Amino acid sequence: MFKYITILFLLIQLNYSQTVWVNSSGGINTVTVSNNDKIIARIPQSYPSAQNNKIAPDVYSSISPFNWVLKFTAGNKVFKDISFANTQVGYIVTELGAVYKTTNGGDNWTSVMNLGFPYYWYGVHALSIDTVIISGFNNQGPINTGVVRWTFNGGSTWTPDIVLRKTGSGVGWLDRVHFFNQNTGIVMNALSGGCFITSTGGKDTTAWTYVMINNDGAWFAGNIDAMTNGRIYATGIHFASSTNFGSSWVSGNSADNVFDGGVDFLDNNILYGWTGGGQISAPVSGWTHRTTDGGVSWGPRQLVFPYPVRAVKFFNQNTGLAAVGNLYNEAGGIYSTADGGANWNLDVSTSAEMFSIEYKSVSTDSMDVWVVGSTGGSTGFTGKLYKARMQNLVGINLINSEIPKQFKLYQNYPNPFNPTTNLRFEISELRFVNLKIYDITGKEVATLVNGTLIPGIYEVNWNGTNYPSAVYFYKLSSAGFTETKTMIMLK
Repeated sequence: MFKYITILFLLIQLNYSQTVWVNSSGGINTVTVSNNDKIIARIPQSYPSAQNNKIAPDVYSSISPFNWVLKFTAGNKVFKDISFANTQVGYIVTELGAVYKTTNGGDNWTSVMNLGFPYYWYGVHALSIDTVIISGFNNQGPINTGVVRWTFNGGSTWTPDIVLRKTGSGVGWLDRVHFFNQNTGIVMNALSGGCFITSTGGKDTTAWTYVMINNDGAWFAGNIDAMTNGRIYATGIHFASSTNFGSSWVSGNSADNVFDGGVDFLDNNILYGWTGGGQISAPVSGWTHRTTDGGVSWGPRQLVFPYPVRAVKFFNQNTGLAAVGNLYNEAGGIYSTADGGANWNLDVSTSAEMFSIEYKSVSTDSMDVWVVGSTGGSTGFTGKLYKARMQNLVGINLINSEIPKQFKLYQNYPNPFNPTTNLRFEISELRFVNLKIYDITGKEVATLVNGTLIPGIYEVNWNGTNYPSAVYFYKLSSAGFTETKTMIMLK
């Protein structure tokens, strides 16, 4: 009934660089995490000891700052993509032609389309709360065509099919779609290694032009990264990039010798990027790779996951998410990293393959994040949506992952400052950490850190543009540790 495409790939040897074991003493279990024989964390917990004193790498899921909540499920649907116009209004598209809408941040959803077979929607982009484009295909249409539709009234009505026919032979089904502005957009034809682009709004068939990205027709997988300046990254059999809204591309080798799945580069520093990947042939596994030179070269597999990685998203050089899973095994989850992908933590086991990540800033120091996916296999298909709120992601940089001997707060620099300064501190154990700023009266001015951090040396930048010249105090606190220092802002 469902058209879910699976391809067997070259088998590879599973290679866990990370080891986790449990030591018990006095009724307290201590989880020790090592990477290439180097201890990176010791976590006091009450996990039950496992055979041979070993536990799986994903057992220490409580250290993530993301608090995921299952917000929405829909039976007999496969959730494929999600897009929010703002923090409240968002849309989910599914296989079998359904579109769901929320107006309260994802707490409740209503159906605004339910065409059923033969429609399959794989991409959605909300340009505004009312203007939305969806992309996919009609399974009874010509094999070399795909379909997009628009709504201009929040899903109350939709345009008829806008059929896009790819150049040459091959499958023309469409998936991820993105608009940079009201006129300029791209929709991927991932199965045939191409895309359609428009600079005139994409409201009819003639407004779209087909562009072959991979000359060999090799496919793409996972999420694309489309930036406001027209840069686009896509991964699969090849790593491909465009600097002109998809008009032309440079296509090269993938980061992994199997394939890549999903990609993300930092908007403020395009030298830093990540890609996922994996395989569904034995041994079923996934991985991430990192680049620090804009994709010219990629590092080795950072970690081997139990399932393929389908989408990645990074919020800064350290904090990121990976959506993983295998639909037919009814297995998967959402992973997070606090050290640029060197180590990943299983935030939540979803029992579903997770496909798409979306986020919106709630304030200058917090954001809401949504991830969608689906179960499959013996229990049938059920779409799932998870949501989390993450605070204080901006500006927290792990500058050294060597484990310090103690907790320590350094004097800010420069000091005095106008209007920005850097606050450095050391964390010797995996802990929940607060770093707050207070004025001379003791009133809290800002919270710079409020979450769980792995051991290391961190630096946070504070911008005091909106505050007056004065003496301020900054306080680092964690379980059993508190230290306060003084700084001066002179404008």
